[in-house]
Amino acid sequence: MSRQSALDAHLGRRSFLSLAVAGLTGCGGGLDMGIQTASRPGTGGTGLFVQGSISGFGSVIVNGIRFDDTAAAVKLDGLPAVAQDLRLGMVVDLQGSRGADLTLGVANVIEVWSIAQGVVSQVQGSQFQVAGMLVQADAATVFDGMASVAALANGMRVAVWGLQAGADASRWTATRVALVNATPLVSTGIVTSAHTLNGFALAGQNADSLATGQLVRVQGVSSGSSLTVDSVKVLGLQNYQGECEMEGLVTAFLPGSRFMLGYIEVDASSAGLASALARLTVGQRVEVEGLWVGSVLKATELEFKSEQQLDEAEIEARIEQFTSIANFVVRGQRCDASSAVIRKGVVADLKVGVKVKLKGTKTGAVLVVTTLEIDD
Repeated sequence: MSRQSALDAHLGRRSFLSLAVAGLTGCGGGLDMGIQTASRPGTGGTGLFVQGSISGFGSVIVNGIRFDDTAAAVKLDGLPAVAQDLRLGMVVDLQGSRGADLTLGVANVIEVWSIAQGVVSQVQGSQFQVAGMLVQADAATVFDGMASVAALANGMRVAVWGLQAGADASRWTATRVALVNATPLVSTGIVTSAHTLNGFALAGQNADSLATGQLVRVQGVSSGSSLTVDSVKVLGLQNYQGECEMEGLVTAFLPGSRFMLGYIEVDASSAGLASALARLTVGQRVEVEGLWVGSVLKATELEFKSEQQLDEAEIEARIEQFTSIANFVVRGQRCDASSAVIRKGVVADLKVGVKVKLKGTKTGAVLVVTTLEIDD
């Protein structure tokens, strides 16, 4: 890709990191009742804030950084959880710190939010609708409960984690899609002047205080075109003094060397970024590193990742289920290592409880393992 080759000179401590835009994600539980603001570090905070999709485990890997999650406080859709509940493709808001080795860190807080839950409709190729939102799957999307996007059908109920792909927040790119049982409806988008969200008329006490133009994640019960809101997460940035790394999709360009990464305004006016900025296009998936200044992310680095690299994942954990080398589960992820290079150990050693290190490619619901090490 010509843009990428021109931007290689701007890569920092890691090459070809991704930027996943939207800042919401989580898994399929419920929200706390009432209205909450987005869980950003508070005013005057220090440390490291990272937002991006999970690409591996051993310690949780986000934006190319391996975070020790041993003592992290974890929440999924606002409910207490543990690090073992995290899955590939979930988008996290992570607060923590980083050491001398810039590829290693410690996570203090990890929050995950689903962007949509509901019944699938209007499936066309790799695109579908759910909860009034248009969702696009791609080669890097992880599926749970179905083999691939081709298995999606109208009437299925799913939870979606993903990244904002359109400036009006009506389009999203899925990083993970999972079949779920009956759940409240979850929809994420911008509140209109008619007090609607993604085609739903918002009703109920928790919807009354929502303002036109707010980007929100709502959960509730739908009846026809009406949605009675049980809980709300208002998305937005608080002032934060500290380092930040955001993964996302470029959704719009603004005057003065600025652009939108989902709903996040990025200032890329640094002289060292001029060449990179000139080659950005809407829809590119990038990682931005920088500092919060007011409510704007002032970029110091822009980094890109190829589709092939977005497909890659690695897991270091114990085998949870084992049928064969072509069918086993590690950290909740089904794996096929039938064509893998085994660098340590032999196939006969594989069984439930054995610790393995895997690297491979996400292919629908399966991690196709390319290299395997037995770590026991």
